[in-house]
Amino acid sequence: MLKFSRKDGEFVVETLAGRITFDARCGGQITGFSSKNELFAHELIKAGGCWPNLEFLADGRRVSLSSVPAEMTLVNKTADYVKFNATAVLHNGALVVTQEFEVHEEGAFFCNLAIETPSGKSVELTDSALNLAVETGDCNKVRWGCYTRTPKYKRDYSTVHAFTGYQMYKGPEESLNVRELYPFLSLSLGWNETRFFSNHLEFFLEDWTAYNDGDLEQTCTRVGGDAGRWQAQWHFHEGRTVKIQGPWRYRNRWGFMFGRARNKSGADADPAVRNNMLGSRVCHCMYPYARSSDKWPWVSMPIKQVAAQPPQLFKGNPDLSRVDEAWKQGANTMIIHQFWMTNPGSNNEPIADYVASDPKWLKAFVAKSHKRGMRVAFYVRGTEMYQQFSDFFERFLEKDRDGLYADWNTSFCMGYTKCSPLHVSVHNYFHFTKALRRRVGDGGILSGHTGNTNLIASACFDVAVGGEFSVQHDQLLSFPESAAYYMHLAGVGGHLISGNLPDRILFSSPKAAAMDSALGMTSHPFMEPGVTFQERVAFLQPLWDAMNSLPGNITQLHNPAYIPTKAVTTESADLYPSLWQSDRKQSLLLVTNMGEQSTTGAVTVNLKELKLGKNAPVRVLPVAGSHVEARFDGGAVRVEGLPPLKFTALLLG
Repeated sequence: MLKFSRKDGEFVVETLAGRITFDARCGGQITGFSSKNELFAHELIKAGGCWPNLEFLADGRRVSLSSVPAEMTLVNKTADYVKFNATAVLHNGALVVTQEFEVHEEGAFFCNLAIETPSGKSVELTDSALNLAVETGDCNKVRWGCYTRTPKYKRDYSTVHAFTGYQMYKGPEESLNVRELYPFLSLSLGWNETRFFSNHLEFFLEDWTAYNDGDLEQTCTRVGGDAGRWQAQWHFHEGRTVKIQGPWRYRNRWGFMFGRARNKSGADADPAVRNNMLGSRVCHCMYPYARSSDKWPWVSMPIKQVAAQPPQLFKGNPDLSRVDEAWKQGANTMIIHQFWMTNPGSNNEPIADYVASDPKWLKAFVAKSHKRGMRVAFYVRGTEMYQQFSDFFERFLEKDRDGLYADWNTSFCMGYTKCSPLHVSVHNYFHFTKALRRRVGDGGILSGHTGNTNLIASACFDVAVGGEFSVQHDQLLSFPESAAYYMHLAGVGGHLISGNLPDRILFSSPKAAAMDSALGMTSHPFMEPGVTFQERVAFLQPLWDAMNSLPGNITQLHNPAYIPTKAVTTESADLYPSLWQSDRKQSLLLVTNMGEQSTTGAVTVNLKELKLGKNAPVRVLPVAGSHVEARFDGGAVRVEGLPPLKFTALLLG
């Protein structure tokens, strides 16, 4: 959904995730932004305020874009995006500001910002800054994070990779003041209607350039919170007076992503809330893939860097019988890792070729998966955009059913997609992900994987797979709030990586399975040579069996931890309900104990909200490995003595 209207100098753009008001009387800037979720909308700009509140200290006096009118012009309007421009002249014509706006229904806003001093004009500039103030006084949960342009290095079995460094899960009282234009600032927000975060914002700035092409030490990023307001400033120039003689032009691209919890599936689901992998039970066919040779590109294989993982040398394709093996355990989604390619590459060095190494086997493996009712996703890399020119999808997969699993799904991987300390191609990367969505179709599936999830990379995706970087090993599964935060469940669906390596064991543990059931996620157990899939999926088997008990296709998830809902609630601090609704007028309720002791408590269920009659049957499912001491009485499910990290499953309707 994207609605556009204009009246009395205001342009208003609304999606299911937010409502943005642009005001020509305020320099064409944003004077209103409401963050929307399933039940409520929250205004995040104070009356009289604006984003980005562009200000200058010019010729010794403060000059604000908000003090002058702008001429606003509609450029293009389609079903899924709108473009329009605003031009304003200030400081006696010495500063001309042009803003080219672009808003997408997925929850993406971009602004090409140009500041010009025309020929014959001059100005002495001491400061130039964007100022963002987000009203958080009504929030009961606020956490923020940031990416720096300083590289952070990650080792894996093949090489060392450079990503942008980051700090996450910072409290609202924490602040920073650095001589750098940070490329990324994130803000997770939760109100009284959820336990954790239901909405997510990400502000970005593509280029680190000083206003006058001067010393980068004259730039600055400041972030801090106080008394119900979170504030961020990007200074393009600060602290030294320089004379700008026209003609002169400064440009940058800034913007923000605005997301909400994803809780609906299907081709007709709105992109702002779509998660076509709701309830997926994933078999990740992770057969070894690396092929070595003394000729390029195979000769580019980097040296082994870590002892934790042996080289992934190709040992052949899995037998077709392994599809049946996954199906018998309850899998309904098959991910085929990179071994399907002639040259699978190794994290961009060498690059992959996206050509099937054994087309006959691949076609048969996909057909067998389809016969067993499984969707299929091929491994691709989000940093090798040329894969979009291959015909592998058209030859082997079905649009609006199958999909892609994009590893390195980020615009913040140094050296790829033009990312460097001076630039990050956010706008380009978002449009690339829209192209991926068009490729798989509205009914297809998109799963993204990188070290640290961000909405910039996943706004067009169904889920993001978290758990690769070490900070997530330490903190992602610490407790439910950190899991909800690091998985960005307030902006995209979440899946957990699985653990077959020494540093990932926790991700194949009872605690990981409990996080899955409590927060409406799933994991990616690996199918590997020499190990039965039954062994790999054992930690998840009770959850998969419970999910398999729900007939039909899952259409909606209700989870009050991060999705405002009237369908299911609880007053218990330890109980976490996840309620899955299907197209067969039935629902599956999982009640998980995330506390450290056995607990007794109640979960309220609104059968009317689920479109079930007040006398609809509710029964406890005798799932092996689950807890069955529960009863339904008077609109409430009461569980007795539920052990830690265990769940009770009930079928409604």
